[in-house]
Amino acid sequence: MRTTLGVPLVLAALMSVPPSPGLAGQKPGAAPVAMDLTREEDMMSSMGIAGYDPETGEVGLAMASRFFAVGYIATHARGGVGAINTMGGAPYGDGPLMLDWMEEGASPQEVLDRLQERYDNIGQIVLVDARGRSAGFTSGSQSQWRGHRVGENYAAGGNILAGPEVVDGFADTFEETAGSGLPLAERLMRALEAADAAGGDARGRMGASLKVYKPGAGFGGTDIYLDVRVDDSPHSIEELRDLYERWKVERLQQYGTRMIQQNAGADVATLQEWLVELGYADRTDPGMFDASGNPLGRFNDATVQAVVRFKEDHELGSDPNANREVILKMMALMRGRSAWDDPLRPGGGG
Repeated sequence: MRTTLGVPLVLAALMSVPPSPGLAGQKPGAAPVAMDLTREEDMMSSMGIAGYDPETGEVGLAMASRFFAVGYIATHARGGVGAINTMGGAPYGDGPLMLDWMEEGASPQEVLDRLQERYDNIGQIVLVDARGRSAGFTSGSQSQWRGHRVGENYAAGGNILAGPEVVDGFADTFEETAGSGLPLAERLMRALEAADAAGGDARGRMGASLKVYKPGAGFGGTDIYLDVRVDDSPHSIEELRDLYERWKVERLQQYGTRMIQQNAGADVATLQEWLVELGYADRTDPGMFDASGNPLGRFNDATVQAVVRFKEDHELGSDPNANREVILKMMALMRGRSAWDDPLRPGGGG
């Protein structure tokens, strides 16, 4: 299901609305919100996706906007409950309340219905719960193209976008990676990258956020499995990807990223496999592989020479080590290849 709100509004008409002391459309009795939605910047027009992984029970979201530090205001998630993106003049302060409602058993659509009882205008919201139920709403108060699309285990939307292809980028990518075994975080990140590649926020970039929550899965037993954001950068989505890759190295200790600490072992064997995949080694090289073509897993001269060739080709220096930058570059080059043993896939990398 998708909205078809594809006709831009005239900003001058929006600006002619008299200023309001609180949230536009706020009904009597609702808590006041210090926001003037006649100002485009107060609407926090953005784009985002909320998703659920039925295999792991994780909920998460990805968002980007030409708005400073959008992540800490407009993204809401709770392990075992759900994930919500609030955009385009939504009641941002009601994020915890919406999660409370879902935790009490309300479906995403029921959450939207309750909000509409509280406010005349709820802006734009996409949300999913920890049962895979999803919903979205897009009001007519944003200028430029706006809309949303809801599917199995996800909801995506945005406003002041380059066009409907942006929301389709979110949705199509998330649907295409369903059942792939990729982690929810990777699927959300790829969906955000696809939406950005389709044109993204028509105003440009500034803030971006990526979150995944699951009960007890985070550091120290918290529900915060992954929570990274970029607050102020014209390259926010690329930098969000870099933070996610860094998180995999520092927090996840992902298989295949620790060989800088090893002279021999499974991580070095993974490195040797990657060198073959990228064309810097040959499986018939007895210095790196046995007679059956299996990696020896020793960081020996043959492996060092291949690593140095790779580093020089990609302007990563010529030191004889496979540091974090080398590993991240290799992973970036191989991402999307069907033939390699993807360590992002549960059970991947051996």
